[in-house]
Amino acid sequence: MFNVVVVRYGEIGTKARQTRRWFENLLMNNMRETLVEESIGYKKIEARHGRILVKSNEARKAANTLTRVFGIVSLSPAMEVDAELEKIKKTAAKLFRRKRNELGMERPTFRVTARRITKEFPLKSPEIGARVGEYIYENEGADVDLHDPRIEVGIELMDGKAYVFVDKIRAWGGLPIGTQGRIVALLSGPHSALAAFLMMKRGCEVIPLYVKRSEEELESVRGLWKKLKRYSYGSKGELIVVEGGDPVERAQKTAEEFAAKGIVLGRYAEWFTDELGEVLMEENTAVNVPIFYPLLGLPDSYMEEVRKGAGL
Repeated sequence: MFNVVVVRYGEIGTKARQTRRWFENLLMNNMRETLVEESIGYKKIEARHGRILVKSNEARKAANTLTRVFGIVSLSPAMEVDAELEKIKKTAAKLFRRKRNELGMERPTFRVTARRITKEFPLKSPEIGARVGEYIYENEGADVDLHDPRIEVGIELMDGKAYVFVDKIRAWGGLPIGTQGRIVALLSGPHSALAAFLMMKRGCEVIPLYVKRSEEELESVRGLWKKLKRYSYGSKGELIVVEGGDPVERAQKTAEEFAAKGIVLGRYAEWFTDELGEVLMEENTAVNVPIFYPLLGLPDSYMEEVRKGAGL
């Protein structure tokens, strides 16, 4: 039924035009890599008016998979139709009916939200929403609730086409991997994996490094990297295993080999102390590249929420 995925980004849209185009191109490349790697067919990926459109006959599957691509804020499997009011109304009613059946509800509440991204359509956004909502109300036996509906029908119009959807799937946001350079992530346990994840979310390409201490821990680290790799589209990094030595010094050597900009550690503390400051100073004076500590100062509740959501 769905033939396109409407992809929305956030922070990318704040960039200057030339920078934004570069970010969009990297994001689309990462999306292509994701779909190819996951064997999901698509016809075209294009950026238009602050949206990225993925034309695919597997739009729902593509949308669920693309949530793991950093830089994307939300996605909607949608139907693309000509921007004609009758076609929009019938498509919206069809998708509403399908969603109602999925929910198993006889008379769910609903609302219609319309947005003209380009302005060639003669009706304004509130008028489109009212006309389509009236059609669903009269033909589908449902009640309008503008504040807390069970089903929200979305309509976005641009360049003579309407994109109609009933789901908005949240993604991780952030920046596309590859926009912020390369770093070496020392992996050893869940905290270090979470630190690497957060740096990937900020657009860094991660080179994972494990300084071997035991076979048992190595297997655990391999499992962590397998989970992280599901989010690493746009990165060519593979787990590097080295024998012994000081982990930070080994990370610096790896950073030099891969022209990485720094090292990321999973050191965690909710409160900063003098003792912690001394440890950080000692670590940083031992190397000549920056060390990043993305977990420092984060509350446990946030870390647990991210870890659970990412499946780490």
